[in-house]
Amino acid sequence: MTRSGFCFLLLFLSLAFSRLDAQNQQVLNPQVIQQSLTKAQAAIEDTLPETNIQEEDLDHIIDLRSQFEKQNRYYRMPSALSESLLKFLKKDELEMSDEALYWAHWVRDPATVISDYATFSDTILVSPLFMPILFKGDFLPHDLTFYNLDSLKQATPYDKLYPTDTLFREVKRRMELDDMAYKYVQNNFPTSFRYSMRDLPTERLKPNVIKKTIYEDIPLKVEAEASFEDVEAPTKFIPERRYWTSKFESSIQFAQNYISPNWHKGGNSSLNLNNREFLQYNYERDRIKFTNELELKNNVYTSPNDTLRNYKVSDDVFRLRSNFGYKAFSKWYYTLTMEFRTQLLSSYEENSDVKQSGLLSPYSYEVGLGMQYSLSKQFTKNKHKKLEFNINIDPISFKFRQTIDKDIRLDKHFKQDEKTGEYPTKENQLGSNIDAVLDFRFNRDISWYSHLKYNTSYHRIEAEWENRFVFAWSRFFSTNIALSMRYDDGVAKVEDFNSHLQINELLSFGFNYRW
Repeated sequence: MTRSGFCFLLLFLSLAFSRLDAQNQQVLNPQVIQQSLTKAQAAIEDTLPETNIQEEDLDHIIDLRSQFEKQNRYYRMPSALSESLLKFLKKDELEMSDEALYWAHWVRDPATVISDYATFSDTILVSPLFMPILFKGDFLPHDLTFYNLDSLKQATPYDKLYPTDTLFREVKRRMELDDMAYKYVQNNFPTSFRYSMRDLPTERLKPNVIKKTIYEDIPLKVEAEASFEDVEAPTKFIPERRYWTSKFESSIQFAQNYISPNWHKGGNSSLNLNNREFLQYNYERDRIKFTNELELKNNVYTSPNDTLRNYKVSDDVFRLRSNFGYKAFSKWYYTLTMEFRTQLLSSYEENSDVKQSGLLSPYSYEVGLGMQYSLSKQFTKNKHKKLEFNINIDPISFKFRQTIDKDIRLDKHFKQDEKTGEYPTKENQLGSNIDAVLDFRFNRDISWYSHLKYNTSYHRIEAEWENRFVFAWSRFFSTNIALSMRYDDGVAKVEDFNSHLQINELLSFGFNYRW
């Protein structure tokens, strides 16, 4: 402190003490004090001027936060706390072990026998006769005796002539086994008890309040004749029409023949597997009818005479067909037909590496324009008897056939060129086509399916006729008799069978399902 400041402090203290002495000598007057306060308030001027702010001016007031951002460039909006900071600020919680949580959540409820937290060791210990094991609370047996009461009875010579037996001998034996197992656990593993008799569910009887129905006396009037004029008929229910319908057939049939090597007439064992999958998806509305079909069919059998491979393929078809029709009159439609056909598996000659056919070797694409007759009949006397017949006649038909693999037996699929004497790898045919399908179900168990396809280019005829009889002896199993015949005058004949007619017959049984 400076010298001048110290002098000023002494002067201030002397004046204060003199003022206090003067006040002690004078008597305080309340009126004088009130006048002095009024003068002091009047002397103080208001530093805040009066402002009249209109509602329009409130919209022009600058936001306080934005004003701070302008004045302080280091100001940033408050951000959310990160996970690491939250973990740091989070209070420590008490963590419990799995065993402690197990006993903390384990509540004995008399309405349930086994808790939700029971483990496998709590239920089955030494015998599956009891599930779960219960503590009965009694250590002494019910038939505890210290002497034999039968020894006090007088013995007779007829006591041991025949053994006594009871109807509940087997029940008593099981009860003894249960009691032996229970005592074993009680004596050796007492800590395995998790439940007692009080944990068993108890019957809870709820009172059924019977209320007496009170009928009021209502005067009834009985008319001799009833009038149905004012009665309205129920609303007729018209189900929603389905324009898209589907049909599916699945068949896996097999035939097996075993012949021992010492059979007196010889022969070879064989196994034949026949598979057919057929899916049809149709659309029909007003005069438009659209049919789509997908068929997958193959037949594989064992070939003991073939030294190069163990099996051979006799029938392999992959067919995709679409038919678009517009109704002309009655049951006739103008149609446009498209069909794609090939095979999936490779087929070889016996004891040879010469391939006869394979994937897309060959494949054919056919387009036809014509008319179709469609018939569907449901018999009234037998609800399972049904007939479906469709025949498609295409006066104009175009067929394209080609093979990707040129090393196959071309003479099996293509017609020989008369000028060059060679077999082409692709050919175009313009002609006519007839495609007919018959599906006749005699009853629930017997049905006949027939498919005839005839195509001609006026220089070559190709015809296929497939017949299949199905005898179902359960919902999923049946016996099939299949007979397929094919005529093609454009392929070369073989020495063993000098004819253009080809025959394939098969008798098999196995899985069959359709909807």
